[in-house]
Amino acid sequence: MSDAARLDALALAGDLPGVLLDAKRLAASAPGVHGRRRSGQGEAFWQYRDHRAEDGARLVDWRRSARGDRYFVREREREASQTAWFWLDPERGFNWTSDPARTTKLRRAQTIALALATLLQRGGERIGAMGVAPRTGPRAVDRLAHDFLVPVKEAEPPPRSCIIFLSDFYAPVEMWRDRLSACADVGAAGALVMVADPAEEDFPFRGRTLFLEPGGRRQTLLGRAEAAREVYAERLETHRRAIRALGAEFGFPALLHRTDHGASPALAMLIALVAERFA
Repeated sequence: MSDAARLDALALAGDLPGVLLDAKRLAASAPGVHGRRRSGQGEAFWQYRDHRAEDGARLVDWRRSARGDRYFVREREREASQTAWFWLDPERGFNWTSDPARTTKLRRAQTIALALATLLQRGGERIGAMGVAPRTGPRAVDRLAHDFLVPVKEAEPPPRSCIIFLSDFYAPVEMWRDRLSACADVGAAGALVMVADPAEEDFPFRGRTLFLEPGGRRQTLLGRAEAAREVYAERLETHRRAIRALGAEFGFPALLHRTDHGASPALAMLIALVAERFA
C-alpha cells in the first residue's frame, strides 16, 4: 500500500464508527431482505404445507397432522446461501465533496453498501468486498467495513455471483465495458450505483473558476464558467447514457444517487435489484 493510501485508510478508520452507525440507521428504516427463505435441503424449519399426492407417506409430519384432519409436510429452509460482493471506487476523486458540511461520495457509498450488507446478512446471505474473502457471522458487517478501508481497483469477479459497483463512473466507458464484460463472462450480475455530488450534477459555477483534480496535479481555468454549463451537461448525460447501456447489456442495471438527497430511496431500489438476483 502506498503512503498516501495508508494515510487515507487511517483517516477513514477514524470515522468508521460513524459510518457503521449511519448504515445501521439506514438499514433499520429500509424494507427487509428475505435472503434464502426458500425450501430445500437444510436443517432449519421453515414452514408447514399441505401434503400433496406426489409427496408419499414418508414426508408426512405425523405429529403436526395428528392435530386435525389434514396431512402436513414439514419444509426446511434451503441452506445454500449466496454472496453479495461490493466494489467501491478507489479513485481519489470519489472521496470528494463540494461542501465540507456534506458527506463525500465515498462515505455515502460506504453507508449504502453497509446498510444493504446488514440486511443481507440478516437474511442469511454472505457478504464480501471484491478481492477479499467473504464475511459471515454476527460480526460480518463490521469486518466488511474494515475491508472497505483499502478498496481494490481490480479483482477477478467471482463466478455466478451478485456484484454491486458503487462509483461516480467517470472512468472511460471502455474501462467499464471491460470490467462488466469480465463479470458477464463468468455468469456474474448485479447493479451499478452511480453516486454524484450536487455540484457535479448542477454545475453551479460562475465567473473565473479554477478546477483542480482531486489528489492530482491537473487543473483547468475557465474565465466564464457558466458558459461551459450546457456543454458539460450534454457530455455528462452522454457518458451516463453509455454507462447505463453497458449495465443493461451485461446484467447490471444502474441507479443514480445524489449526496444531497436521502439515501433511503436509493437503498430501497438497490434492495429490489439485488432481490431479483437472489430469487
